[in-house]
Amino acid sequence: MSQTVARNGATDLDKSTIDYAAIADPGHGNSVAGWTGVIIILIGVAIGCVGFTIHTAMITYVGVGVVVLGLIVGIILRAVGLGNKPKKK
Repeated sequence: MSQTVARNGATDLDKSTIDYAAIADPGHGNSVAGWTGVIIILIGVAIGCVGFTIHTAMITYVGVGVVVLGLIVGIILRAVGLGNKPKKK
């Protein structure tokens, strides 16, 4: 049988160098700009998939247009100040 060893982490880890604030708030798109852009893009992808599935080019291209619109809206909202704040070094 194999023997299992439990430990509390690496013994050479200096826990005083860990940036706990960065871990608590990594800033991965939790903003109005991030959520709005992604939701619009997901709607566009759904529209495009439906158009592709039923072999209708116009609906597929409308879905592609909505995806591009989502990208533009996300960039505009970030430029207005509704995106994540830049990290201070």
